[in-house]
Amino acid sequence: MQSSINRHGLAPDPDELIAEGDPPFADAAEQTAREKADESLNALQHEVRLLNARIGALREDAEAALKAKATSVDASAHVQLDEYPWLKLTAAIGATFIAARLVRRLPLGAMLAGFAGHFSEARPR
Repeated sequence: MQSSINRHGLAPDPDELIAEGDPPFADAAEQTAREKADESLNALQHEVRLLNARIGALREDAEAALKAKATSVDASAHVQLDEYPWLKLTAAIGATFIAARLVRRLPLGAMLAGFAGHFSEARPR
């Protein structure tokens, strides 16, 4: 048990005694198991509240980052494609789709015959 006077010559603070595990008074009763369980439960509930607050802050940060990224992508699209960038991008994708369909309908022999002329001109003599 700690002495009644600390190293500075003053009477000890009762909180120091409790922190060390000694009761503040000699006749103080020990905590019951129920009181210890209640303290433990309160500490856990406090930690859960803190974790929920941290999760909420992380969610807000993630939402802000996603909004900033979406704004950046939209601004980049406007710079590259001028006005109505999504309409122009959609038109380009549609034109590519139609061109691919048309090329698929061509007979393979006709395409190879067209390339044969290019190959013969490119071949060294």
